[in-house]
Amino acid sequence: MSNHLWQLENLGLGQRLRDVTLNIEPGVTAILGQSGAGKTSLLNLLVQFERPDAGKITAGFDRGTHRIPLFWVPADDGLWPHLTVSEHIGAVISKDKIEYWLEQFDLTARRASRPDTLSAGEQARLSVARALAADAAVLVMDEPLVHVDPARIGKYWQTIRRHLATNGASLVFATHAPRSVLAEARRVICLQDGRVLYNGDVEELYWRAASPELAACLGEANWLEPDAARLWLQREEKTARCFRPEQISVQLDGQSPFVVESARFQGVVAEVEVRHEPTGTVRTFYHRPSANHLARGARILLKTLLCLLLCVHLAGCGGPAGPAISVIAVHAWPAPPEDVLQPAPRSLAIDNQGNVVALDTGGRVLVYAPDGTLVRQWHMPANKNGNPEGVCVLHDGRIVIGDTHYHRVVIFAPDGKSYKTFGKEGRGPGEFIYPVAVTKDAQENLYVAEYGSNDRVQKFTSDGRYLLTFGSFGTGPGQFQRPSGLAWHDGKIYAADAFNNRIQVFTDDGKFLKVLDSTDHTLSLQLPYDLKIAADNTFYAVEYGAGRVTHFDLNGNVLGRYGTTGTGLGQFNTPWGIAVDSQKRIYVGDTGNRRIEELQMP
Repeated sequence: MSNHLWQLENLGLGQRLRDVTLNIEPGVTAILGQSGAGKTSLLNLLVQFERPDAGKITAGFDRGTHRIPLFWVPADDGLWPHLTVSEHIGAVISKDKIEYWLEQFDLTARRASRPDTLSAGEQARLSVARALAADAAVLVMDEPLVHVDPARIGKYWQTIRRHLATNGASLVFATHAPRSVLAEARRVICLQDGRVLYNGDVEELYWRAASPELAACLGEANWLEPDAARLWLQREEKTARCFRPEQISVQLDGQSPFVVESARFQGVVAEVEVRHEPTGTVRTFYHRPSANHLARGARILLKTLLCLLLCVHLAGCGGPAGPAISVIAVHAWPAPPEDVLQPAPRSLAIDNQGNVVALDTGGRVLVYAPDGTLVRQWHMPANKNGNPEGVCVLHDGRIVIGDTHYHRVVIFAPDGKSYKTFGKEGRGPGEFIYPVAVTKDAQENLYVAEYGSNDRVQKFTSDGRYLLTFGSFGTGPGQFQRPSGLAWHDGKIYAADAFNNRIQVFTDDGKFLKVLDSTDHTLSLQLPYDLKIAADNTFYAVEYGAGRVTHFDLNGNVLGRYGTTGTGLGQFNTPWGIAVDSQKRIYVGDTGNRRIEELQMP
């Protein structure tokens, strides 16, 4: 295969496409645009369903080792009305492999049905299953899986990704959904009114869009001119720029001149309308929520995480720097659906039977066998305000959870049928703002880290009696900006200080010892969100910003790294939690990809 799939030069198709010039490269490319933008017209030209009125289009791919060079999934699914579901698959593949594809897309029970008796979602699944089974070098799909219910669509995209990676195939797909582009594509072509607005790297467009119009292509964005950045964010910017929701945090501050007019919680993104009291100016901001509501009249500060996040993405998403962690197998599984939603895992821990305990964004506690089989699950007492973020397991099997947005710690019985709590909202001893990490020592004392401008670690007995506090908010030694992960070893507490991009070490009675710092400064951390000590007295940290796992010795020397930002197996998208068991298995809460990944080491 050449270095391009298609070359388009000054292509025109009536008023639907005008003067389109671009290259489409191997890999996964999304064609993004609203209805009427020209997405289907462009795909029709690529597969020669239509001919251009002007310009030239040249295909640069061939069949290679694949059965056929190209397979097309049109917008109407292109099913054959006289064939059953199984006959559709059998038409493109040997009969002994039909069952596999029916199972992958949950069509086994509909094997004898014809298309006119299928639901729109079943028709969409069949059209994609047939395309993958055909073993084409290039797949072209027009809004694939668009009619599939959200709770299951992630599973089918995972099958598509696995097929592409295993078979070395390329995919060009049209969509109007920015989240599909961010999750699945490496490159994106943005269309508007038949013209190309952008053709290039997805992450480049997301983080460094050149205009408000381009920034909006990939979802919510805060576009600020230099004067606006100075007023609202207290930042000096030389030029106008885009601030994505994850680059903006909202903090309560009783002395602030910024007053909440209204707020809307939308899951991973929140919207807040803010009034600048001295001038009366009102502006809407999109941000990553720390809770699901802000009261009207609350005084807030808008803070940026820009310097941290930009350094991550300006560094690019290449392979892991330094030596690699040896991984012999990778296994992944999603959390079970919650009604129509597909929750994402966050924090992880290993229980006394070697099971994986996970918290997810559905407000659930899930216990999995090491192979990913769900053993049991239950809900937190409440999750209207937000979901929990830290978990550890005591020797007797009780599960201790930082109930982040309810300002407390919850301790469940091993079966989840009963619980007790300690803590309340506040800044005093034994009180919490947002507890996000929990660990234990050899005596089963508990250490709870919190953030919310009250960033610190508190120590309790296993029944919740307060013992001591250490750390404070800031950037100096012994201070934190979101201490997101904790681990205890041999009288020391290791703390993942996420927004300060470092790991700090304290005695377990709160004395600051040092900041771990590898002698090789090119191996710096990028938003370390969690860490766990392994049986060999080394530890593993998961980096939310870099999409990888890093292996350290206890002095901070990097022993290996694994993973890059992406959607394939062995890749991670904003990984949140990590756990390591006694059998040399690493489990990663791959939050952005809505799955748990198991890495098996030799």
